[in-house]
Amino acid sequence: MNENRKLQREQLKHFEPLAELSDARLDELLSLVCSEKFTMGANLFREGDIENRTMYLLFGDVQLSSSDGRIDTIVQHTGEQARYPLDDSQPRQSSCISITPVEVLCIDNSILDYMMMWDQVGISVELEKQEESVDKAEIETGEETEEVARSTGKNAANTDAENAAEVAETIASENITDTVNVTDQDRRERLDEPDKDQVQAVRPTAPAKQNTAKITAAESANDDRAWIRKMSHIMAFKSMPPANIKYLLDKMEAVQIKAGEDVVQQGESGDYYYVLVDGKARVTRTVELATLEPGRSFGEEALLSGSQRNASVTMLEDGVVMRLDKRDFDDMLREPMLNRIAPSEARLKVAQGACWLDIRHAKEFNYSHLPGAMNIPLHELRLRIEELDRDVHYICYCRTGHRSSATAFLLVQNGFNASVLNGGVQVMAQDLITE
Repeated sequence: MNENRKLQREQLKHFEPLAELSDARLDELLSLVCSEKFTMGANLFREGDIENRTMYLLFGDVQLSSSDGRIDTIVQHTGEQARYPLDDSQPRQSSCISITPVEVLCIDNSILDYMMMWDQVGISVELEKQEESVDKAEIETGEETEEVARSTGKNAANTDAENAAEVAETIASENITDTVNVTDQDRRERLDEPDKDQVQAVRPTAPAKQNTAKITAAESANDDRAWIRKMSHIMAFKSMPPANIKYLLDKMEAVQIKAGEDVVQQGESGDYYYVLVDGKARVTRTVELATLEPGRSFGEEALLSGSQRNASVTMLEDGVVMRLDKRDFDDMLREPMLNRIAPSEARLKVAQGACWLDIRHAKEFNYSHLPGAMNIPLHELRLRIEELDRDVHYICYCRTGHRSSATAFLLVQNGFNASVLNGGVQVMAQDLITE
């Protein structure tokens, strides 16, 4: 076995579910993965092995086989099956032998699942804020439309009264016997005929304005929340319980900073964690160390260790940062109470009427899932929560249990009965249905 070359972002996008990660997550992942080379006839892993890593085939062909004959397949790096992990189960359900020289991508399971969870929660927050902004815009434009309607109705009523007075005055001044004989029907026709200026005045224009407001609100919300998936160095939060990630993001506040102002100063105590959303900033410690672009985060060392700032960060231009108070960060480190159940208990619960809830991406689900499982990806949960039944016990699962713990917590908060499959679906590989 030989460790090999540095990988590129586009190579990671070839694999599932890595293709669902944001560019910022992929860039961070690149520094945490490695590729390994094996000669022909080498054992990549053996049946029964327990190892906390995922393998993807970059080059060459391998054979997967189990002692009971249930698994016996050849995987080629050019085939569709190579887009997915090699025997994604713990312990391994098969042995993997290289039948040509091969190269594989190796990723720590906990790192991969944490990054998947962060991005899915980030998308969920973006969608939630976008929906709230659109709803607010609809309410505001609806109120404006009602005001226009009231104003228009008032003007129309005044116009009707003025026209009626003019008609009455004209009728009164006419010599009925010597000129035109005006009947009651004539009067009604003259009163009912709409004035051209009046028709023009009440022509509705509100709908166009309302549509514009919707589009603007949606775009604004998307811009405001795009920083979540662009945020760098999220592994600084790896000790945080997964269920708390969404609340961490909700607690962060936006602060505008002028060019030349210090965001943090060297030697100060660490009281905030920051993410640069807009503008550029300079990092200095006696001399300039780096220039920060939007998406870069800083200040996590002081939050995690309680130490003083080891550098200053100064804005090079007007910009915006998101910041998180240290007290909120400390609160987020507390593990919420969740009901975790073992595979054997979970199978029994499902036999008694509970339902599997697969919260992975759709492509992961379509590749393999537990029998009868329902698929609602974590980032779609809020939009699709009405599809769930409050009388049903849902057993949430993902690959390792990280993403599903965040899902279960959100469901419990909304009044559902939800548990977490301890260890994730990787410990129930023998139960999976592959399509």
